Amino acid sequence: MKKPPARIGFLVKTFPRLSETFILNEILGLQTMGWSLQIYSLKRPVEEPVHPGVACVRAPARYVPSLRPAGSWLDPLKALAAHAVLIAKRPATYGAAAWRYFTQTRAARVKEFVQAGWLAADLERKGITHLHAHFANAPTAVAEIVHWLTGIPFSFTAHAKDIYTTDERDLARRMEAATATLTCTAFNARHLRQIAGAKATVELAYHGIDTHRFTAIRAKDQAGDETGMPVVLTVGRFSEKKGLEDLICACALLRNRGVRFRCVMVGYGALEDRLKELRSELGLETVISMPGRLAQPQVIEQFRRAAVFALPCVVLDNGDRDGIPNVLLESMAAGVPVVTTDVSGIAEVVTDGETGWLVKPHDPLMLADAIAYVLSHGSESVRVAANARERVEREFSLAASAQRVHDKLLAAVLHETAQAWKAEDAPALRGEPTT
Repeated sequence: MKKPPARIGFLVKTFPRLSETFILNEILGLQTMGWSLQIYSLKRPVEEPVHPGVACVRAPARYVPSLRPAGSWLDPLKALAAHAVLIAKRPATYGAAAWRYFTQTRAARVKEFVQAGWLAADLERKGITHLHAHFANAPTAVAEIVHWLTGIPFSFTAHAKDIYTTDERDLARRMEAATATLTCTAFNARHLRQIAGAKATVELAYHGIDTHRFTAIRAKDQAGDETGMPVVLTVGRFSEKKGLEDLICACALLRNRGVRFRCVMVGYGALEDRLKELRSELGLETVISMPGRLAQPQVIEQFRRAAVFALPCVVLDNGDRDGIPNVLLESMAAGVPVVTTDVSGIAEVVTDGETGWLVKPHDPLMLADAIAYVLSHGSESVRVAANARERVEREFSLAASAQRVHDKLLAAVLHETAQAWKAEDAPALRGEPTT
């Protein structure tokens, strides 16, 4: 295995964030493979449980200041000082970058340009020669501006909402400028290649999970709540694209049929009040519990008790959707049968009747039927869950994911180095004097 470059910048929206374990997993994987990372976060984390894996991150995290004080009242001064340095060093380059951003970007924001200036100065000061961003929207917009200001090359990973809610012209330009574009589903990769054409390199790099944390669970041995009642589990942010209203309606149908079960909805988010109102309207307060935010050890305990995991994802009118939710991979690794929908890249890991069950989005009746089938067909559920566990261990482990990202990032960085050497040697090769 080739040695990773000395150090790269790793730019994210918020670090750490409980709902973005895929980013934490990637950092830990690259760290294990010898990468030296400098993590940059555009936002400071909110108060929430912290994933235990954060304690294992050796890479320091720096929070990018903007004009709005977040961590310190000095933040705006730091940001403006960095811009002053850039203007003094390369006034023409600075002016060209500002003009390009504010005239070419469809949703240009002063905040992104301000943060990019501070980040550009910090990368140059630390000698970091490559920047990798997660999410195709704000982080990659900042990375692109940094590239214009400094010439530092960048790559990025596109995920789900950021792909389908970002202007396609901005996406195409960023993909063309980036050394490499990574994405976490084949569905996304096809979509991005259609936008970029032959002008960009789009690579598939599935997210991975720490399978050892989940395959140790023997969910079937201890499934059920304290009373032995079968548990239908879901975990995730309470957002519209998760389809949780459909799950609540499906629970009402199951209750009306006399099916024995209890539903546990772990999570938080903007839709929480609406979900609780629907639960109350349907008289399901004693059937559905909502314990709120849980850290991963507590989520693992929920997997241990679950008889089926349900996540009826949908596509919103604005195009927002999930890719392959990490929580699906986690439940499959834990040996919990999954019922979900054929949205985006989910069918790349869940094959109907083989590694789980797929239903139509926005179809509570079909969802209820599938959950009832899993609960009443124990031997088949065990077989399908075993297939699912094997697929995740083989294709979606943390090691496999880290290797994919390692190889693609390393190829991009080595290509950049070769191009830089070629540019430096060009005058000598032509017999021209060098400076």
